[in-house]
Amino acid sequence: MIQGFAGGGDQKKVAQSSRESDIVRSGPSAEAPALDGYEVVAEYPHVKDSFTQGLWWSEDEQKMYEGSGGPSFSCGTRLTRYDLETGEISDGRQLPTRYFGEGICGLGDKIYQLSWRTNVGFVYDRKTLSLVNQWKYDYEGWGMTTDGQSLIVSDGTATLHFLDPVSLKETKSLVVRARGFKSPTMAPVRRLNDIQFVKGEILANIWESDRIAVIEPESGVVKRFIECKGLVDEGDPWIRQWNKSDRCLNGIAYDEARDRLLVTGKLWTTIYEIKVLPSKGKDMGPGWRSSSPYGNGGGFDPLGMGG
Repeated sequence: MIQGFAGGGDQKKVAQSSRESDIVRSGPSAEAPALDGYEVVAEYPHVKDSFTQGLWWSEDEQKMYEGSGGPSFSCGTRLTRYDLETGEISDGRQLPTRYFGEGICGLGDKIYQLSWRTNVGFVYDRKTLSLVNQWKYDYEGWGMTTDGQSLIVSDGTATLHFLDPVSLKETKSLVVRARGFKSPTMAPVRRLNDIQFVKGEILANIWESDRIAVIEPESGVVKRFIECKGLVDEGDPWIRQWNKSDRCLNGIAYDEARDRLLVTGKLWTTIYEIKVLPSKGKDMGPGWRSSSPYGNGGGFDPLGMGG
């Protein structure tokens, strides 16, 4: 099994930036994304020491699956299956500490789970949660979902990778872009984290932000942002002790049968069922510009959308 960074990481980030810039210059124009609001419909308990990296709702089992990361102050890297109403864990499996768990999704009789910087993904039998396969990739693992045909993986940049679920080979990639609120410029939306396929669109958490991007899977264009600011109680002593990265919004699941959109965050005490309110989001004021290696210091601001 591979441990540590894959070789050539810096060169890959340079190549990634070049691909994104080319598409920005030549890509189609689009309207600025709408800014949607939300309304809390219901609340469900969440294991508060779970460093949430991915959620997946199983329609046939009526169970929630969750993948968590492994910082020392959390429950560690694991995959669990539990009852949404009670939060009671029915079963799961803990991963070795050398793996930092990331996004998960289910397809057919399998559950798939990414790891962050060890460049390996795991495939489990959904019934028994026994390990049946694993695969390697040459980017960081962040979020994962499926459109029913392909596995879709985010890597912390603006790129989504589409994989064949049997061979686990990449079939295509897509750069996610959006037009600024104050400018016609199309630019990549980076820091894509947990993702979920909902009603023909890809919903993506943006790391360290309170917004969810709603993406067209054919073009990669962001059509809307869902503004989730105020969802978590920042005054809660449990939440307040963690920094922005450790308590950020991350985790999206969708119950198709009941049309329930479920969201949570790292170390949150609650999973929220929310109703999206079209064009009811509030302007957050000055643009946010990422200084992260996954962003582009002084570049596009996916929150403020000023560029």
